[in-house]
Amino acid sequence: MRRVIAAALLATLLLATEAPAQQAGGRRVPRRWLGAAIGMLVTGAGALVYALAKQRDIESPCSSTSCVATFSLVLGFGAGFLIGREFDQLHALRYRHGPPLTLRGQQIPLSVIPLDVAARGGTVAAAGEGGVEIFSGGARLERADIRARGLRGVVSARPEPARNRLLVGTTVGLYGFGLEGARTTGDLLAPGEVSALALEDDRALVATGASLIAARLDGDTLEASGTARAFEARVTDLAWGRDGRVAWVLTEGTLIAMAVGDSGLADSLGAFPLFTEGRRLAILRDTLAIAAGEGGVFLLDVSDPRAPRQVAQWSGARFAYDVALGPRAVYLAAGPEGLYVLSPRAEGSMTALGLARNLGFVAALDADGSDLYLIDRSGGLLRRIPFAN
Repeated sequence: MRRVIAAALLATLLLATEAPAQQAGGRRVPRRWLGAAIGMLVTGAGALVYALAKQRDIESPCSSTSCVATFSLVLGFGAGFLIGREFDQLHALRYRHGPPLTLRGQQIPLSVIPLDVAARGGTVAAAGEGGVEIFSGGARLERADIRARGLRGVVSARPEPARNRLLVGTTVGLYGFGLEGARTTGDLLAPGEVSALALEDDRALVATGASLIAARLDGDTLEASGTARAFEARVTDLAWGRDGRVAWVLTEGTLIAMAVGDSGLADSLGAFPLFTEGRRLAILRDTLAIAAGEGGVFLLDVSDPRAPRQVAQWSGARFAYDVALGPRAVYLAAGPEGLYVLSPRAEGSMTALGLARNLGFVAALDADGSDLYLIDRSGGLLRRIPFAN
């Protein structure tokens, strides 16, 4: 009987040690069977110790070595199987919309409590409570400086490295800083709560609640171009169109294309109703993506601003916090779920290539060149991940 127990222990040990190799090869070992093997290994070891040390004068209904071994192995198998099945069910729930991915890159801790990230021309700005941290995105992320320290209610920042300029949106106003140099104090460019901000060269789009204005930056002053435009809902994000003649305005319920001329905002060219909460947008050439909270992600063809056309929509994540566009994929910040990598399909839908849960609470995204930048709110980290070739 001792030989039988030893053989059973050897078999379960081989199964348990084979599992990591199968995992490394891309095949996930069902945890119910792995748990059963480990349970049998533990209880079988106890049965073997009992068999070796059994006192012959012990008499009970199940004191024989065969009875103890059988009972122990069955108990270990059952307990391990049930525990492993719970892990399998949790895994299936987590990855029901896409297989697990492990994305790696550089990470750097932040001294601010991060809310937003923006990357432009190799310069990265992480904004949040405590200020705006500036990083240079060379071969490795390097901490350059911190701006807006002490400002209350910092919610967003937009760098323009070609002009050594940084715009910072707060709950009390819009501020302008230099990216480099000894001057660390900012200038108040416009009062009021900044709900969205877009910057390109010397032109800026600034939203305060449901109001939007186009402006030009002249040194340390912001000169409004024309009058402000009011919308029916709060403006949540902004982006310049491909040729700089169109402003894309995302409100809490609609995407609107606005013509922009020398005199500021002109006519409304077209609109796309979301029927859900619009949070953030990303644009790459003629493709625009919208993170819409519980509504998921919308992918639009905006080659004709007069008629934005939905290409695909995906709502697998519990909540879509932010979105970024890469050369071959759509990246979705799903908060505690992690980062979804999505691929558009020709038939008008998107499929999840995978879910990376190793990146923490992914709250904000931005793309620059060949890299994706993201905020891990739970870890207080800025992460940079290269796009797949």
